[in-house]
Amino acid sequence: MAKNTHLDRLASGAAWDDFCDRLKEAGQTIRDKSPDDDFDRAEGYRHLARLTQNFLRSSLEESDPAKAILSTASNKIGLDNPDYVYAGARLSPNFTYRLTGDLNGVAMLGIGLFSGALGTPKGLIRDAYITTNELEFENDRFELIISREEQPGNWLPMGEETNSLNIRQTVLRRREQESASLDLVRIDDGALPAPLDPVGFVQTLDRVGAMVGGIVDQFQAWSDSFQKHPFEIREIDPKFLAVAQGDPNTTYHYSYWELREDEIYTVVLRPPKTFDYWNLQIGNHWLESFDYLYYDTHVNHETASREDDGSVRIHISAKDPGKANWLDTAGHTRGALALRWVGADAPPPTPETFVRKA
Repeated sequence: MAKNTHLDRLASGAAWDDFCDRLKEAGQTIRDKSPDDDFDRAEGYRHLARLTQNFLRSSLEESDPAKAILSTASNKIGLDNPDYVYAGARLSPNFTYRLTGDLNGVAMLGIGLFSGALGTPKGLIRDAYITTNELEFENDRFELIISREEQPGNWLPMGEETNSLNIRQTVLRRREQESASLDLVRIDDGALPAPLDPVGFVQTLDRVGAMVGGIVDQFQAWSDSFQKHPFEIREIDPKFLAVAQGDPNTTYHYSYWELREDEIYTVVLRPPKTFDYWNLQIGNHWLESFDYLYYDTHVNHETASREDDGSVRIHISAKDPGKANWLDTAGHTRGALALRWVGADAPPPTPETFVRKA
């Protein structure tokens, strides 16, 4: 679109009107995809509001790669992991960055560089990834250079279109442990942050409007897929991950559940002999995590209680059944489930699942 066209749309107000129209279209998707339940419907509109807030903030206030702003404000998308403390920043291959950190007892770090974005035709594409298994540390501290040109020591190479940094910190006991101390700075002599560009602002509105609607559509396609196999935990369709690339060491499995107040959904896991991490969580219809700081809605390999044979029995219900590994549905009658295996030495057996009366 020509520069003058963008400025014409800004002057006439059409740019803002178009942005609002895209949000209305996303709202129509929420109406169409919502279960016939006021609670789920309200959560759907909250989901849309959260997405809009998140991407306006990140695209307007934290979007200049010259500033190297490391944000820890994470969004609830695609069953975000309660064990992960997320952080991210906008980057440019024209600059060189240094990420430093202290683990503070965090079990694992996953640091990735990405191009593209969720909710776009290209999707989110992983350009490079490194974990604590590959990083060199000194007394739990590390320094990582992010640049196009190869660097000595810890180095993560940017591609020609790299535009973002995403960090996953695995905190196994979220209510008790602190996250890693991280700091991102630019170490080059490149350009200073630029003042607001009117044309760029219009392009940002267009991009955010398209992304919000695209993300709603993208993850409702996931939810639709999971609903076709309720209470059956399956590995995710690879086509979904092709445009939402994350940790290459993780295998993702999902399910969908809908329970009456007197029913219990039980999952029996048999973890492999060797792995780095696993967790199982439940979330809502819109693939948002529950309020895990106040409700017990997930377990991982450290917090779960095991049976004598090494298996793990997880019980999902509205009321506490008086058994170990109970996950509270937190006022929900339906939602999704995510199971992650990280660094497993072999494909784990398919989990056993069944539903019974409490």
